[in-house]
Amino acid sequence: MRDEMRDLRMLADAFFSNLVMLDLEYGGIGLDPKRPFGNSDVEHDMLELLDWVPEGDDGDGPCYSSKQREYVEILYRNKLIPYLREHWGK
Repeated sequence: MRDEMRDLRMLADAFFSNLVMLDLEYGGIGLDPKRPFGNSDVEHDMLELLDWVPEGDDGDGPCYSSKQREYVEILYRNKLIPYLREHWGK
């Protein structure tokens, strides 16, 4: 069984450590909404950040399973944002 709170803390740390300076007149702090953890395969990035071992095989070799991808998608969409809102002011 995964420790969901540990996973949320790790994703929150990674979320904020990937802040980027935008190339604007004075610069700006923000996240790339298509690549919040660095790459376009967000689910892969999150699973990698959480040190998961790929449990699937797509015919080309090991890959993350649908179940693993679903876990982090739900964690991100339904729990990370509320978690960040709750802890932002602390």
